[in-house]
Amino acid sequence: MTEISLMPQETDVRTLTLAGIAHRCTRETERYFRRRGHDPRYCFELFRRAIVDRDQRAWEHVYAQYRPLVIHWVRRHSAFPGSGEEVPYFVNRAFEKMWTALTPAKFDRFRDLSPLLRYLQMCVHSAILDQVRAAEQRVVDAEAGTMRAGEEEDGAAVEAQALARVRREELWRAIDARLHDEKERCVVYGSFVLALKPRELCAQHRDTFRDVREVYRIKENVLARLRRDAELTRLFRQDA
Repeated sequence: MTEISLMPQETDVRTLTLAGIAHRCTRETERYFRRRGHDPRYCFELFRRAIVDRDQRAWEHVYAQYRPLVIHWVRRHSAFPGSGEEVPYFVNRAFEKMWTALTPAKFDRFRDLSPLLRYLQMCVHSAILDQVRAAEQRVVDAEAGTMRAGEEEDGAAVEAQALARVRREELWRAIDARLHDEKERCVVYGSFVLALKPRELCAQHRDTFRDVREVYRIKENVLARLRRDAELTRLFRQDA
């Protein structure tokens, strides 16, 4: 959300009632989507009351205000069609992630509305990838069970396949642990799991990346950092 403020700055938003804040947030959001000048302070204050003050009614207003936007992000996500879940599931998971992870102390890192909305979008991305990973793990477990059932026929081959899968899981867990944020996870997952090119990644996540150059930069930085990691090098050799 590009923040263009044409409203009088002397208004102290903290003195307004919650109903007044919610009403003005809705009005300014409508102005934003009509590409008109808008004041983002009211929506930011709504988030502040929900997160810092832990005001449940404020959080309900946040949910109502941004649910349509979260639905839009879920439907646009490249991994959503194969996730096996419906849109409302991911909408709820995304808001839950934000509510759980964004503590009052962490809220001080956010100075305006735009990074808050980027954080919410990252929660959408994370919720979908969590589901995809869980589904993949269920497939791995099922295949492992099938391999155990045929163990008597070819025990050595089954053990080798199982070990290879464990090593791949260990490798991906190690990579994930070394990624700094959801942007990096989006680039790594999109590039190496979904086989998307940087331009395709940028097109599918326009609200996440400024341009394709940012995708290239993140990808190059991540790969350079991972190549220097001795533990990852060992795991790559085991997986080869």
